[in-house]
Amino acid sequence: MRFVDLFCGIGGFHQALAQRGHECVFASDIDEGCRRVYERNYGIRPAGDISLIPPADIPSHDILCGGFPCQPFSKAGQQRGFDDDRGNLFFKICDIVRHHKPKYLLLENVRNLGSHDGGNTWRVIRENIRAIGYETSDEPIILNALHFDVPQNRERVMILCKRRDLGALPEFPAMEKNP
Repeated sequence: MRFVDLFCGIGGFHQALAQRGHECVFASDIDEGCRRVYERNYGIRPAGDISLIPPADIPSHDILCGGFPCQPFSKAGQQRGFDDDRGNLFFKICDIVRHHKPKYLLLENVRNLGSHDGGNTWRVIRENIRAIGYETSDEPIILNALHFDVPQNRERVMILCKRRDLGALPEFPAMEKNP
């Protein structure tokens, strides 16, 4: 499948999807240093600030993935959520999805996204995803890098979505801790 890698950083999603045989057709990141590393690693020069790129300028794709900015939702930050311009980049993702209608969305953010603003942030994200025609879990999926043999204790919210016309989103399997 063809995928786009938004907020690509140095390519975590790219690495995982390319290993599964998928093709990256577009990447973007606002950070110049990350764009240089990504280009060296994958031979693709990421575009810059996604907020300035019209959805029509992004190639068609089957999978949209991205770790949208976490600073507005992180306990380490001011937790301004959608009152922070970076927090509203989630809605840019929704605009791109409305335009392209990819089969799947793979989004990632800090663990606190699920409980930020008393759970309201997760509710807004879930309702927006469903309103544009995608299924996602009722509750955020929280994974920890530690459980995948990575020597780092880093919990992240994973937002897995499937376009509604493709059938039900399978239930996420129980994950073995520290295999």
